[in-house]
Amino acid sequence: MRRAVLVVVAIWCCGLAGCFEWTEDPHGNLQSVGLPGLPVWKSKTPPAPMTPAEMGYTPEEASKMGGPILVEPPNGSVKMYRYRYYQTGQNNCQQDLQKMLAERAASNATGAAPYCADSSGAPLASSASASSPSASSPSASAPPPAPTAKVNEFVF
Repeated sequence: MRRAVLVVVAIWCCGLAGCFEWTEDPHGNLQSVGLPGLPVWKSKTPPAPMTPAEMGYTPEEASKMGGPILVEPPNGSVKMYRYRYYQTGQNNCQQDLQKMLAERAASNATGAAPYCADSSGAPLASSASASSPSASSPSASAPPPAPTAKVNEFVF
């Protein structure tokens, strides 16, 4: 019996084509596990946004940014979260969010909604009612995109 189980497990492992993959956010938190291109498990909590300093801004530039952050969840064409930071005193997160939601409604987009968040990534109460991802790209004044999620593969 034990030999039969080992043979079945060996055949099953060969059927997996020898690949196992997991992804991590820029902070090292596990985001998904599965086969390449076919995650078996995905994290339900979005990764915390990177700070401007972590994204390569100088401390002086980073100190000029503040207030809510516009968070754009992954969609069909973009596989990672995008964050739009604003300079202190020029924060238009709520206005940009309303424009994005209006565009989404016009195009009947589905999926996770963009939202405004505090610096820890927690949604603000005023943007928690959003319900689908963004179809627009970040504005020209947005900071450089966050690094892609780290992907690890293990070959049996």
